Order: sequence, then structure tokens, then C-alpha cells
Amino acid sequence: MNPLQKLSTIIFVISLFITLTVQFSDTADQTTLKVVPEKTALSPALLKNPITFTGSGYQNDEVVIVELILPQGMKMKGLSEDENRVTLAVSKAQADGNFKAPMSALSTLNWLFQVEWTPGLMTPDFKQAKPLMPGKYEIEAIGIDSGKVAKSSLEISPPPEKK
Repeated sequence: MNPLQKLSTIIFVISLFITLTVQFSDTADQTTLKVVPEKTALSPALLKNPITFTGSGYQNDEVVIVELILPQGMKMKGLSEDENRVTLAVSKAQADGNFKAPMSALSTLNWLFQVEWTPGLMTPDFKQAKPLMPGKYEIEAIGIDSGKVAKSSLEISPPPEKK
């Protein structure tokens, strides 16, 4: 083998090593987030069959917080002017790094329907509710220990027309 062939072989091996290392490190640190269903109309059915978030790529026993990011300029009750996110669900990752977090009824009522609460009785008052407007909303899952973030979206469709 002449010196040029040796150099070409060495460069090829180094390039292959770097490529495999970069690909492996990218997949090892990759997080995922899935929203089920990805698209929904706001209805009381969400209280019985809640929106569920699943993800992967987190540390064992890591707390994962799932948040809805409000579009710029959108206001929501309970948030100050400089806040633009609300927590929809919280879970703990399993040994394999996966988590599953269904939305609680309280989160659904407060953040999606934005109901008011009847004083004294603490029951939701749907007559004063200000539901999220139809549109596509960014969802993030954040690992508390690792800082890893996965993104997805939730689309709120217009309510069905009343017959």
C-alpha cells in the first residue's frame, strides 16, 4: 500500500468514527413527545377521556413537566403579563426513560376550558368559562434534572355546530 492509500484509509476510518459517534450521541440524547389526541374539540368528554402525553429519552425517575406555550400576546387568567406557559401534566420517567402523563380534570378545566369556580361550592361554572380559542398550540415536555426538552403540538378545533 502506497503512502497515499494509507492516508486515504486513515481519513476514511476517522471520518467513519466521527460520523458514527455523532449519530450515536444525537440519538442517545433525543427526547420525544406525543400528544394523544393531536387534535380535539373542547368538550366535556375530555374529562372522562383526557388528553395524554407520552415521551421518551428522559432519565430514570426524572420528573417531567408538560407545558402549554401560549402564543405571543395571548392572555390567560391566573398568569401575569410576562408568563406565557401553564403546566398541563406532571409525570415521572420510568427506568427506560419513558413517561405517560394524562391531563387531570382540574388542569383541563382550568387551562383548556378556563372555567370560573363557584364561590363556597368550588364547582366549575361553565357559564363564565373562556375556553382556549381554536388553533395550534406548542407543547413542551421538560425533564427537571436533565433539562431535556421535547416539543409537539395540540390543535384545538372549533366546537361542532349545534343542531
